[in-house]
Amino acid sequence: MPSFTIPGLSTGQNTNDLVRKLVEVESKPIKRWEKENEHNKVQMRAWNELKNHAVNLQIKVKALTSFTAPFASKKIIANEEGFLTGEASKGAKVAKQEIEIAQLATKHKVAGTKIKLNSQLPAGNFTIVSKDRRVTIEFPGGDLEKLAERIRSNAQTIAKPSITKVDSENQVLSLSAVQFGKDAELKFLDENGVLSAAGLVGGNIPEPPPSFIPVNLAPESPVPYQPEKFPLSKEPTNAPAKTGGGILIKPNTAFQFSIQKWTVEKSSILEFTPSSSADGKLPDYIGLGVVYETKEGEKTKYVSADQKNGKYSLAIHEFAKDSPITKVILANTTDREIAIQDFKIKIPPNIQGAPATNVLVEAQDAIFKIDGIEITRDTNENIKDAIEGTSLTLMKVTQNPLTIDITADTTKAVTMMREFVESYNSLMKYSRDITTTNREDKIDLSNAANDQPGLDISADYWSNKLKNGILAGETAVIRLATSLKSASGASYPSNTEPRFKALVDIGISTGDPGASLQQTKEGYLVINETSLQTALTEYPESVKELFASDTNSDNKPDDGVGISILEILKPYTQFTSGIVSTKVKLAETQIQDNNKRIKDYEGHLSNYEKKLKQRFEYMEQGVQKNKNIGNYLNNSIKQMKANNERE
Repeated sequence: MPSFTIPGLSTGQNTNDLVRKLVEVESKPIKRWEKENEHNKVQMRAWNELKNHAVNLQIKVKALTSFTAPFASKKIIANEEGFLTGEASKGAKVAKQEIEIAQLATKHKVAGTKIKLNSQLPAGNFTIVSKDRRVTIEFPGGDLEKLAERIRSNAQTIAKPSITKVDSENQVLSLSAVQFGKDAELKFLDENGVLSAAGLVGGNIPEPPPSFIPVNLAPESPVPYQPEKFPLSKEPTNAPAKTGGGILIKPNTAFQFSIQKWTVEKSSILEFTPSSSADGKLPDYIGLGVVYETKEGEKTKYVSADQKNGKYSLAIHEFAKDSPITKVILANTTDREIAIQDFKIKIPPNIQGAPATNVLVEAQDAIFKIDGIEITRDTNENIKDAIEGTSLTLMKVTQNPLTIDITADTTKAVTMMREFVESYNSLMKYSRDITTTNREDKIDLSNAANDQPGLDISADYWSNKLKNGILAGETAVIRLATSLKSASGASYPSNTEPRFKALVDIGISTGDPGASLQQTKEGYLVINETSLQTALTEYPESVKELFASDTNSDNKPDDGVGISILEILKPYTQFTSGIVSTKVKLAETQIQDNNKRIKDYEGHLSNYEKKLKQRFEYMEQGVQKNKNIGNYLNNSIKQMKANNERE
């Protein structure tokens, strides 16, 4: 076992400092790997930032290439404010029109007479009618508050009740129609005198009977309905047949019958009575429908009609009012034959009912003129069919005619164009900044390890790195910028006059005529506001086709500057398998590999340091031993000399 030594005491050298310096020299590869990791992390941030710029541009371009891009947006401007507002769709025609508002639509409002606070109302049924809706309410009896609550919970779609306490002893019930217009006027059937006792209405006039129009179903030439669902309908033996005063429908069959064309009136209901089976039971429901004509073509309405009081019905006025019905559909989904009888259209009568005690607001329609033509509507809001492609909301009666101007609205389109140019320029600038190369930079290998040339490089290398873009020389980034320049300056096919074939045609270019070569070379886009406004105002469809056009008539844009830019950006914006994702993963892998190398090399350094200390310790011990021998010899010689002198 070596004796204890103090480092440097024997040799006079600071051996700890020598070991530290030697270990520091040996650890240079770790510093290099750490530097590489720092550089890779910065590169990862640079790649991700490039992707963010690319995604931002992609979003802006997609907005310009979509079918909803606001190139042809219109707006409505009135020469006086406060009388009407409006919105115009792309299909609205640019025009000036004169509007006069003579009368606004109102909601009918009625009120009763005063009744005592503690008054109790009788039990009974009553009906409230508004437009084509009617609600029959069963009232168990009680005070006015209970009646109002009953109306509120059962007739909320047609009327709103309110109670006003007029003094310490009396209160008044009032009702307001939910809908505007003359047809929404509230009418009451008060057969048991409930509303009369509440002071709301006068004497009741009974409802007259409805009128009926018989519907002749001709079984000679029925057409199977949904044969894929009712395959038995295709067999001739299962065709409908006449029976008594109706038609016999076989089990699990469905047919479409032609009828005499009839235009659906207000509150019309299609109904019929089937004959009961041997057991006296009727099916819970029967398939019932109609085919009716609209401006857009024929439409079909088919439902499962529930049985009620031995009849099946379909409220055709709810979907086909003022439209002609041409066919009737009947489907027997049971396992027994059904005989259809008494097929007819029921037209409810005009109800006079019980008159309201007090009318606070008369029910009236909106009346207005457009270019002198009088128009009536049952609402003040969202009037879409008065002027093609517009939606009007009437606010106040006019004293003098208004002039409205339907004109192109370029606000959104110009904003989107600016955002596109800003995103494009931002991506181009960032691409240029991160790929800038200092041509004078040199890599200095003068400090490389003697036994492993090229393993280490001097600090000058990293210093020079800072003078370049973090992704200097990256061909993928350079290719992106070059491709975008090419796409933004290219010419594209156009079929819409005038034919805008390049961005410069609508005022977007790399600079005005006479711009510097450097400005043009950088490829940043600039907007000529006047030219862009003119193009968007006068030729929106041509601008739209410049960004996205359908060259093969498959209703899918396949050409244009926007489509080209999206194709260029696609590899850089993909979340997986894209260029950026691959580069980031590669940098992450390099960092992981370097961290493993560092960990392994740190073990080597630890062993190396131990060996150095051990060797210096042995050296110190050897020097000390030699010194001890020398001292012993010197002392022995001195002793011998002293002895000789005494002799």
